[in-house]
Amino acid sequence: MSIEFLSEEERAVVKAEQIRAFFSETNDQNLAGALVLSLLVYVVHDGIPDWTWQPALLALYVVTLVRAWQVWRYRRAPGSRSTREWGRSQAIGGGLAGVCWGLANTAMLAHLPTESQLVILTVITVAASSNASEGFSYMPPSRAYIVASIGPPTVWLLTVGDRLHTILALMLLVFLPMTIWQARKRNRIFIEAQQLRFRNEAMAKELTTQRDVAEQAYHAKARFLAAASHDLRQPMQALSIFHELLRHEAQTPRGAELLTHARQSAEAMNALLDALLDVSKLDANVIKADCRPFPVQTVLAEMAREFMPIAEHQGIRLRVMPCSAQIVSDPALLGQVLRNLLSNAIRYTPAGRVLLGCRRRQDRLLIGVFDTGIGIAHEEQAAIFSEFYQAGNKARDRQQGIGLGLSIVERVARLLDHPLSLRSEPGRGSCFAVSAPLTTAPDPAATPLSKPEPAPAAGNLKGRRILMIDDEEAIRTGMHALLQGWGCEVTTAGSVAEALARIERGQATIDAVISDMGLSGPGNGIDAIEALRKRYGAHLPALLVSGDTSQAALRAAREANLVMLHKPIKPARLRAALSEVIALNRDEDRRSGQAAVTAPARAGD
Repeated sequence: MSIEFLSEEERAVVKAEQIRAFFSETNDQNLAGALVLSLLVYVVHDGIPDWTWQPALLALYVVTLVRAWQVWRYRRAPGSRSTREWGRSQAIGGGLAGVCWGLANTAMLAHLPTESQLVILTVITVAASSNASEGFSYMPPSRAYIVASIGPPTVWLLTVGDRLHTILALMLLVFLPMTIWQARKRNRIFIEAQQLRFRNEAMAKELTTQRDVAEQAYHAKARFLAAASHDLRQPMQALSIFHELLRHEAQTPRGAELLTHARQSAEAMNALLDALLDVSKLDANVIKADCRPFPVQTVLAEMAREFMPIAEHQGIRLRVMPCSAQIVSDPALLGQVLRNLLSNAIRYTPAGRVLLGCRRRQDRLLIGVFDTGIGIAHEEQAAIFSEFYQAGNKARDRQQGIGLGLSIVERVARLLDHPLSLRSEPGRGSCFAVSAPLTTAPDPAATPLSKPEPAPAAGNLKGRRILMIDDEEAIRTGMHALLQGWGCEVTTAGSVAEALARIERGQATIDAVISDMGLSGPGNGIDAIEALRKRYGAHLPALLVSGDTSQAALRAAREANLVMLHKPIKPARLRAALSEVIALNRDEDRRSGQAAVTAPARAGD
């Protein structure tokens, strides 16, 4: 039965490997064949004519030298001839060597006694078996040798006519196909092994290619997310600013109502954008967990401060149980999980209670959100973690969210390696819980949890000279009007170079700077703030704003010791943040001045 190949490429590769394996072993067999025939002639040549063995032996020497030369050429330059040509030359050489053996031994058999004939026949069969055993990787040379070396003696034995020689001839007729068949079986095993090797290598190459494609897609998706995060947040920031400006313009009651609806729609769009980008970044492995030991109470207290007013406004009794345990987790990502769970619990509890509490389970801490809300049917409990799926909201009422919160919770919990569990009964409520590893020793070098964003406050900014740097004309226009409405004197610039040029020309004297992170031209917002602080002092109040939510951007802002706000920023939040950095830097200047005044006195003591 013939061997099937998946492709011509596979056939060519396997054939080349057959030739390579054959040439790696055939030279020893080639030289041994000439040596064995020479020894056989030496043993039996007495009393027989020289013509019976001399021409054939000399011819065998020539064939052996030619085959050895071909092996040498192949090892030096296997690509100098095609695989087919190398195989054909060895097949011809094997056949010629077999003819030399067959003719010499047949001629000598006719002049030797039976005992010597048996010796010759034994040597012939052993040589044929050895050739079949050594040359199984590529069959044509060994097959040609076996047929050519055994065929003539077999024919001569049949012509003798007595019973012994006839039986010997029949034995050779049985031996000949059996030897070739055994060699064929080994050859088939060899070919199948090479096919398997080729397919494994092809599969490995395919997997490598797919891995490279996946890595390229991952990097492309990461670049897309960074661009989308920035580019989509820019117009949302401008929209938020213009909505705030319109709120202070004279308008009819109907206009005020329409503006309120527009602001609500923009806020819903922003929430959807944030959720979609969070899901995409989690799927693309852009977000990396920064797990470290910290007291879980810090997160619990933050949740209480954030959600107590919301629950009270909706008439829900929220209780956050204190806990003294230390856990290993990423506080920011764990906070994101609990925010989504608490938000859902309050939203789907028309009346009743919500509890955030912890329970120890061996070496882990179970952090659970319990509610007495509408509950979730058992058949829906697996589906609620899918994107845009909301139990009991088939009408897609946006007042009940957008259906991405639990999808984000599931992905973040998987990223943190915090098993997520759910227990729920319709009409009685639900319990979502994550399990975090406990630890006994807090990390003394752990950085504090993320600094809370400034609470909205009506800081007095009247008369403050603010430099606003952003490469978006719409945002510069809106920010100019917004800051002017707060009583500020505003200068805007579209790049680092433009801002520095205006300062050099005396067109801008500033008390604080607000800069976008990504600016046109060389340099970014951090570079702009550093350049301005070299001129106005290291304590120049500065805010960094950005649509880039990547870890790299956050790390860069943290290393530069800058407060960074993510677009779109609500005007009240922006005003509070600006007032706070101005106040903080004023305190820094006061402390620096006091240190400078007391230093000479200490020197004179």
